[in-house]
Amino acid sequence: MSSRIFISLFQYFNAWLLIAFVVALAAVSEKIYFRVLAAFRPKAAGGGRPSVNFARWFRSPVALPGGARVRTALFCPVLAFAALLTVCACLPVCTYIPIIDNGADVVQLAQFMLLSEVFVLVSLYAAGTEEALEIARAEMRNMIRFLIPFMAACASIAAYLIKNGLDTDPFSFNSFSLFGQMRSMSWCGVAGMLLFMLAVLSQAPQRGASSGTLLLEEGELPDYGGAPRGILQIWSVVRSFIVVAVMTYIVFPSELMGTFGESAAIAWSGQAVNFVVFWLSVAAMRVAAVPLCRAVVAAVERPLPAYARGGVVYALTAAAVLLLWYEGIVLSMEAAAF
Repeated sequence: MSSRIFISLFQYFNAWLLIAFVVALAAVSEKIYFRVLAAFRPKAAGGGRPSVNFARWFRSPVALPGGARVRTALFCPVLAFAALLTVCACLPVCTYIPIIDNGADVVQLAQFMLLSEVFVLVSLYAAGTEEALEIARAEMRNMIRFLIPFMAACASIAAYLIKNGLDTDPFSFNSFSLFGQMRSMSWCGVAGMLLFMLAVLSQAPQRGASSGTLLLEEGELPDYGGAPRGILQIWSVVRSFIVVAVMTYIVFPSELMGTFGESAAIAWSGQAVNFVVFWLSVAAMRVAAVPLCRAVVAAVERPLPAYARGGVVYALTAAAVLLLWYEGIVLSMEAAAF
């Protein structure tokens, strides 16, 4: 009995160690992004200096605006970060023993992210300043613009998997690895997946290029400092990094990496190779693919009237849904022919 308890504790310690690695990699990726931004766009990056320093925020004394609700402003960032780590604990790419695997974990991941978002909004409203309220409104708009294409992608992929004769649950995260199936798709299915990648990655939550994925820019809310501000900043970085990880998982060649690990005689049957290569791929997607997708969408929006620019992402999402729907019809016709 005691040996089982020890093994369970060791497994959970290993799981949290892997999650801590993911959080650290998210922070490092954000720093690399600011370094790249400083090299190519010095003015946008504040004269070539990176704008992210997590250690400085946590070393600073806790400060809150005069009219803030103290307990709410202090503790809600902790609850938001805890809910986000629950998302990490649910993802099989973050840990080898995910706490959720019930066939609908993709939906529950979105729910946990919304719960985390609610705690962040409560923290901003508790600050009690007009600037904090404006940041909260911007955050809500950004989250809605991200969730619509993300949930549309999940629903469309699930519908495609059902048409493709999936034996397991279509809303299970493990079913969303489509690299092998994309090789047999027609151009419609591949184009639909690429449009979904473009729409979701371009809306990975962030305020702008100069602030990266940080919730608060350098000069915003100067009276809100210390550990609560640092937790909110790390929360925003990890949140966007998880979004990128989910989209990377869809097109990541997990089977090829596993085969490579086995051929290299790695004791864990390729899991170690999968884990390292996958998260390095996520970091590369964060640094390179996310800014590229945002630039492509911005280029499409630029010639349009101001009132129509906000609808580009939704138009891309609708086109991607129709393309994957047509791909499902092609699959049904092929199945009926046999």
